[in-house]
Amino acid sequence: MDIGQIVIATLIIEILEILLQYDKTLKGSLFKQYQYYMKSPFLFFGTQIGYIWLLFLAIFYGNLSWALVFAVILKSFDIFTKLALLDRLFIKPDSNYIAEIEPLLDMKIPTWIYLIGPLTYPYLVYLAFE
Repeated sequence: MDIGQIVIATLIIEILEILLQYDKTLKGSLFKQYQYYMKSPFLFFGTQIGYIWLLFLAIFYGNLSWALVFAVILKSFDIFTKLALLDRLFIKPDSNYIAEIEPLLDMKIPTWIYLIGPLTYPYLVYLAFE
């Protein structure tokens, strides 16, 4: 595969990941992730296809450039943040914590937030394979 195909594949994978996680509110998006997690933790990690793709690129091509490592670290941080929120909201609910962040959970998520991934990760992959 050449650089253009890898970047386009990354863009498509990021868009697919958005479709799996999209909801109008943060609470809805997290609940969707929780449903995947309750079916199987492997299914939850399977919905993080952008992360799997970046790991595949790093291992298959033996590319450990700063851009690809940074992309994997960002994705890892995203996954662990989601897991921490799922734990405190649904798995072991903490009423004090939920009361504190309730206004944030019910806020509508602007569309541009979902576009951060498809704009960031293909560019980082381009930099990694340039």
